[in-house]
Amino acid sequence: MVVIDEFSEGSSSSSLTQAHRYDVFISFRGVDTCHSFTNHLYNALIHANITTFLDDEEIETGEDLKPELESAIKASRASVIVLSKNYATSTWCLDELVLILEQHMKSSHVVIPIFYHVEPTHVRKQQSSFGDAMDEHRQRMEAETNPNKRSKLAQKMDRWNKALTEVADLKGKDIKDRLEVEFIDEIVKDIFRNLRISSRFELPQLIGMEDSINFVTSWLKDASSHTTDILTILGMGGMGKTSLAKYVYSLHSHEFDTSSFVEGISRKCDEKSNGMLDIQKQLCDDISKPNSVQFLDDSIYTSMIETAVARKKVFLVLDDISTLNQLDALLGTKGFHPGTKIIITTKDAWLTQSCALFKKNFKPNHAIVHT
Repeated sequence: MVVIDEFSEGSSSSSLTQAHRYDVFISFRGVDTCHSFTNHLYNALIHANITTFLDDEEIETGEDLKPELESAIKASRASVIVLSKNYATSTWCLDELVLILEQHMKSSHVVIPIFYHVEPTHVRKQQSSFGDAMDEHRQRMEAETNPNKRSKLAQKMDRWNKALTEVADLKGKDIKDRLEVEFIDEIVKDIFRNLRISSRFELPQLIGMEDSINFVTSWLKDASSHTTDILTILGMGGMGKTSLAKYVYSLHSHEFDTSSFVEGISRKCDEKSNGMLDIQKQLCDDISKPNSVQFLDDSIYTSMIETAVARKKVFLVLDDISTLNQLDALLGTKGFHPGTKIIITTKDAWLTQSCALFKKNFKPNHAIVHT
């Protein structure tokens, strides 16, 4: 009998996460992107369950970096720096940049520069709007009559110039003419990879299930098929179906465009008369933009789920399915994006291939593993 505990890399990542309060710190100039790109990026990170610090208070030029911002940077595993047109006009942003790069140099702090409609060379050489901003800081420094304050500003300017050059030399992302939605999705996936974030689930220890784990993992990574793959994990209650699904989901959910683990579906449906509506809303919020509206018609949610999974490579786990109505409400009848993977845990062997999805021309590849 062997205890499965093979995710040593994730274990170190987990302990690292516990040592930090945040996964990501966002440095940005509010006047440029607070109500547009940065807000959308922040919402996408939060939706992806990535703990993110964003300060939405403006600060007057000349003020020092707030202690709580300095603490937040040091307590974060990574920083996203949104280098926009007016970024360098803020001494606050420049101080953040200096501290972020110091953290990058002396620790494993990940830095992701975003060139938001600015040229990297303008950042590197302090040209265009970045040159104008640094000229203004220089004029303010030269106009300072207090020798101590003037010396302090001169030292800061030297650090700011070096930091702008250094950040422009790092591997960054340039939005240019790309759609912001796709660009933000790419940033989120990069953060998952760089921080080795897989899931907030605590990995269960599985005893004697090595063969099942290997089978499901191999199935999950098999991209040879051009149609959606559905895997049914079959077994009686207490046999480890949910634990097995949760284990592989924790390790591999970040490899997909989006994912959702819906646990205890039958129980939730039995507990509430509108339990399926709650489940559908959870699934929709996980795989598409969260919606504050609660619909009262399950067919609306089914249509929303069908639309979302048609556009993205999705990983779904539907845990504890007991009726065809549950599957039909959660899977619909339309085709999915290539590469999508769906795990269904159930006690009933006949359920999956009896649902409405399998009665259409589009028939997903289907496999079964027993626990």
